[in-house]
Amino acid sequence: MIRKIFKTGHSAAVTISAALLKDMGLKIGDAVKVELNPNKEEIIIRHGKKESQLSLGLKLRPKL
Repeated sequence: MIRKIFKTGHSAAVTISAALLKDMGLKIGDAVKVELNPNKEEIIIRHGKKESQLSLGLKLRPKL
């Protein structure tokens, strides 16, 4: 699938087809992780799973 890169504000964007989003189990508004392959020839898009955001149950109190 060939896609074009286009300008949006001060950034660049690439569209993803609805079929590909469905195949990946993603929807508009979902977080994704974008990485550059070490050989710098591929951009990898992964689910931005919330597993990395663990709740520690900590409560912050103002300094007395």
